[in-house]
Amino acid sequence: MNYSYQKKEALFAALAGVLYVISGTLHIVEGLGADTGFAALLFVQADILGGFCLAVIGMVFLYGLLEMRRGIKAGMSFAYVGILLSIIFMAVYLLIMGGNLLDSFIVPGDYEGWNIMESLRPGIYLGLLSLMAAFSWKGRFSSNGISVREEV
Repeated sequence: MNYSYQKKEALFAALAGVLYVISGTLHIVEGLGADTGFAALLFVQADILGGFCLAVIGMVFLYGLLEMRRGIKAGMSFAYVGILLSIIFMAVYLLIMGGNLLDSFIVPGDYEGWNIMESLRPGIYLGLLSLMAAFSWKGRFSSNGISVREEV
């Protein structure tokens, strides 16, 4: 059975998927020691495992897009899981940022010259994108399943 999705859902899955995969790839490349030139501009850390996590989130979004384009009902489920994963990782990164800030007050000598922007990561600002999508689609989440419009 084919289902139709609004273009904004597919566009969000495509945009989020591409941004997460690019960000994850930059993390991995920086972690391997290559200088991309984008690291400082995009707050990318040299973190191979963090980059892998971001790339996996991006692939979840892109697979959801593929399923949506095929008209398969589960496509939107992948987008919702991608949103959930990105919000969870955003929360983890925010906790790390808060821990660094608290540590800078407790042990100020270790954080000389440090500012809060050094703890900002792509997982935070990309997570905000997913958070906005979750708030705009909050009526679609239900315990009975996902409400999707059927094609007539």
